[in-house]
Amino acid sequence: MKPVLNRCQIFLAVTLAMLLGVIATAKCRTEAGIIHIKFSDVPITTAIDNLARMANLNYFIDPKLFAPPGGSNPNGITEPKLTIDWTNMTAQNSLAAILKEHGLVMVQDKFTTVTLITGTNHIANVMDTSLLDGNTNNAAQLKNGPVPVFRFEMVPLDVALNNLIAYNHLNVVLDPKVSDYVDSSDFKFHNAPYVSIRWQNLTAKQAIVALCENYDLVIFKDAATGVVSIKPRD
Repeated sequence: MKPVLNRCQIFLAVTLAMLLGVIATAKCRTEAGIIHIKFSDVPITTAIDNLARMANLNYFIDPKLFAPPGGSNPNGITEPKLTIDWTNMTAQNSLAAILKEHGLVMVQDKFTTVTLITGTNHIANVMDTSLLDGNTNNAAQLKNGPVPVFRFEMVPLDVALNNLIAYNHLNVVLDPKVSDYVDSSDFKFHNAPYVSIRWQNLTAKQAIVALCENYDLVIFKDAATGVVSIKPRD
C-alpha cells in the first residue's frame, strides 16, 4: 500500500546548508576523507544514500532496480542488506566496492550530471532537452543558474515536476496521464513514484530532465498546437 500523503506537503529547499546526518545503524567517522564505516543489517539503498551524500554525489537510485521485499519480478531483485565493517576507506571507494559486489554501476548523465545507480542492463531514456529551451512565461524570469540545493522528501512525482516547472516559469504542461501514472497501482516501478532527492548545484531544467529520464517520461511537442508536454513514454 502506498503511503498516504497530503499532495501539498512538499519541501523544495533552496539553501546552502549541508546535510551531514548518518543513520543510527551506520557508524561512520570521517578524518581527512578516510572513514570507518560499519553497517549492521542495513538495506543497500540506505548504505548508498549515506555514502553518496558523504561523497557529495548528486545521485538517483534506479526505481526499477529492486523488487519489494518478498516480491518476485523478473526485472528486479529483492533489495539486499549489508553487514560490513571497513576501515581506512573513502566514501567514494566504499560506495564503489559495494556497487561492484552487487553487480551495480554508476552512470553519469552528461546533460544533468546526475549519477544513476542501476544495473548493468540499464537502457537509457533519451530526452529531447531542447524542447524546454525558450518556453518561459517571461524570458526575464528564466532562472538559468544552478540552485544550491533541490530537496524533495517523499513527494509525488507529478507534484515534484510541477514545482520545478513553476520555479522556472516554463510553458510546459504536465499530461494528466502522469498523475494517473503516480496514483495507479499498475505502475512499472518496484518503488512507487514518490521522489526523495537532494541535488546540489543543478538548474531546474536539469532536475526536470533527470526525473523524466528515470521515471520513463518523455518531453513531447505537439506539431499542430506547439504545446510542450511531459507524459509517460509509450
